[in-house]
Amino acid sequence: MDTPANVPLALQKAQIAFGLQALGLLKTTRQHWYALGAELLAQDVARTESALADLQSVEDWSAFAALLPNAFWQASQRTMDVLQGVLQTAISNQSSLVADYQRVMLEWQQASVRALSTTGNAMPVHTALQGMLSAWGVPGDALLRSATERSNPVRTPGKGNGQLHKAS
Repeated sequence: MDTPANVPLALQKAQIAFGLQALGLLKTTRQHWYALGAELLAQDVARTESALADLQSVEDWSAFAALLPNAFWQASQRTMDVLQGVLQTAISNQSSLVADYQRVMLEWQQASVRALSTTGNAMPVHTALQGMLSAWGVPGDALLRSATERSNPVRTPGKGNGQLHKAS
């Protein structure tokens, strides 16, 4: 049977699981962006090498003059294509992150509710500690008496309890 002392542990475990899963989601998102960046870099290096090979194969000035404007327009088109791809990837990654984060949040809420729901069925701490207290010579109901005394203080009449005194 659970004790109320186990409830904070269960809540802490739920909190840690939530944190680890959230960090895992962020790690996955970073990996997606890293893969995209590596792919774009590899494509750019391949295009640069191809452009250099084209420049190396030029034999006359007219072919060289025709190659440069063509390369400019191709580069402009590629830039727009890359920008569109990055935006689509951003939207896809963000949507995936939000859906996964909602799932993790729901799991955390369920774990927290399970931990808190056990408090209604939990064995009181004083019951769990009675054996240990009796070994030290403390009466078994000492915790109950001290808790009751703290929760029900007895006020003395006329001593700061908000009542007005009549002058006699």
